[in-house]
Amino acid sequence: MISELKAMAEENRRLKRMYAEMSMQNDLLKRPRKKAAGPSLRKEMAVKAVASCGVSIALACRTVSISESCYHYERKLSDGNAQIADWLEKLTDNRRAWGFGLCFLYLRNLKGFGWSHKRVYRICCELDLNLRIKPKKPLKRDKPDALGGAGYGQPYVVDGFHGRSTGGWSLNPHAECAG
Repeated sequence: MISELKAMAEENRRLKRMYAEMSMQNDLLKRPRKKAAGPSLRKEMAVKAVASCGVSIALACRTVSISESCYHYERKLSDGNAQIADWLEKLTDNRRAWGFGLCFLYLRNLKGFGWSHKRVYRICCELDLNLRIKPKKPLKRDKPDALGGAGYGQPYVVDGFHGRSTGGWSLNPHAECAG
């Protein structure tokens, strides 16, 4: 009888904890939040929930659908980004028509930097240095001259199939041998 009471008390404690977690999740979900939030925004929501409501990190992460490793992740700021930005600004000041592609190839092939193209492109976009991709203009071609001689008495090709001309010469080298 006493063991049954202890088992019921344990189950009651477990159910109360489940109810408290569910009510906290409900309260967190009722708060205003942006639609289709990215991982960084969801991380901020989890941090605020832990700080203001006092919920556990695991519960906050489950509520906003992120992993705990995402919650604890700290971005490493690189000093190389400033160097990349300086190089990009120098290149685009000197050569205004250069876009990302030419700048990246110059830095990679001529200067020997081993930076990733994604990293350079991200910094290029942050600095608003990316140029619009201009559509290619169609080539304007002059009309060809009309077939025929340049004037009266000038030789021109009469028969394109046999290559004979009015001037007496032949385009076919074997025609003179046969003829």
